[in-house]
Order: sequence, then C-alpha cells, then structure tokens
Amino acid sequence: MLRGEEARQLQLRLHQLAERADRLDRPVCGRFLTREECALAVHEARLCGVEASFDGGWDGAERVQVCCHPAWQEAEFTYRWMRIRWQSRFTRIDHRDLLGSLMALGMDRAFFGDLIAMEGEAYLCVLPEMAQRLPMEWDKAGNTSIRVEEMDEPPVIEPPRGAMLRDTVASLRLDSVLSSGMKVSRPRAAEIIRQGLVSVDHQTEERVDRMLTQGQVLSVRGFGRVRLHEVGQPTRKDRLPVTLEIFARN
Repeated sequence: MLRGEEARQLQLRLHQLAERADRLDRPVCGRFLTREECALAVHEARLCGVEASFDGGWDGAERVQVCCHPAWQEAEFTYRWMRIRWQSRFTRIDHRDLLGSLMALGMDRAFFGDLIAMEGEAYLCVLPEMAQRLPMEWDKAGNTSIRVEEMDEPPVIEPPRGAMLRDTVASLRLDSVLSSGMKVSRPRAAEIIRQGLVSVDHQTEERVDRMLTQGQVLSVRGFGRVRLHEVGQPTRKDRLPVTLEIFARN
C-alpha cells in the first residue's frame, strides 16, 4: 500500500487523468495499477463525474491498466502484449530474473502490467510507448540473451490454480479464515491484519472481525493470496467447513 508522498502523487495523477476524460468527453487511458490502487482511481473518477474501468489483458491479472471515460462510452484500453524468448535448451530464466533485468533499465513499474514467465518464453503487458522501446533496450536477463517483440494477437494464458485446503473455522471472521489459510494462530493472524498487511478483494482491511463471504480473496503481503472458495453447512459443533485456495508467493 502506498503512503505519504508516493500516495499523493498517485492520487494527483489519477485525478488529472479523470479530469482529462471529463474535459475531452472521451476515454483516456493511464498507467498500470495494482488491484489495491484501483479503488483510488474509482474515487477520483467519481469526483470528476466519469467512470474508471480496468483491464490487465487476461483473467486474473494482478496489474491492470486504468481507463477513465464518460459513463455513456465504453473504455478503450491501449496496452500491448510483448513476447520474450530465449534459448531454453541452454539456460533457465525465471520470473525473478526477467523482472529484475527489466527494472534494471530504470523504467517505472507502472509502465508494465503482469509478467508471465513460462518455459522458454514469457509475456508482458505494457504501455504503447514501451512496446517501441523494449525490443531495442531489453536484450538480456542476467547473462542470457533475450529477444523481445510485440505480438499481433494477445497470448492465451490460463489463470493459475492454487492448492486447495479444506478446514473448519469457528466463523467467517477475517482473523479466523486467515489463521486457517496461513496455518498460523488466530492471535498471529489478528496481528498481521492490524499491521495493514492484509487486503480483502484488493482493499486494505485492518478489522479483524470483518465478516467474509464465499468467493472473496485475501491478499497477504509477503505471503500470497487466499481465496474463500467454498463454505459448507455448520457442523454439529457449530463450526463451518471451508475450502480455501492458496496461492503462495513465488
């Protein structure tokens, strides 16, 4: 979660984006946001009398481009997809290698969406101006040569699947569900929540007694995500069976 000057700068940038969409009376796209930052974009758009929509190029995207637009118009996104390739027979490159080398170019993370690394290639969602620069500037990940090119069609990306965990909880309170998903004590889960490290559906939540509903996603900084996949009927001991989908951080 952004704080201080960084948060104020983001708020100003989003407000100016929304103002521009209102003044021009047409969709105007901005940079990429985390899901948590999207709430701020929605707020600033409403202040300016427009709407904010988001798209990261694939279902399950964590980083999404923002588009402010009049309510009577559809959002029009401008992002581009890039393909990154290397000789996988001779070397192995993972997500960390690729992201590290990209950030070493000194470019703002908000210029890029999700980076999806696969065997022998990776995909990256970027702003249009980055689609022109990256093929010329990004040619190595560590000591390995890479080739970057813009794609004519978006890639087919399967949303990741987490590990399923079945358990019973005393209630659907945030601290209770988080305790189960992270396999920590309930007091420890409550401490993590109060530290501001937990988001519910990409909104920071510091209330330990927040009641959850089926389908909601908990994001825990430094750990990963926990989705409340299914809630069963109370047992004879008044506990609730739950199925949690755990996406541990890589």
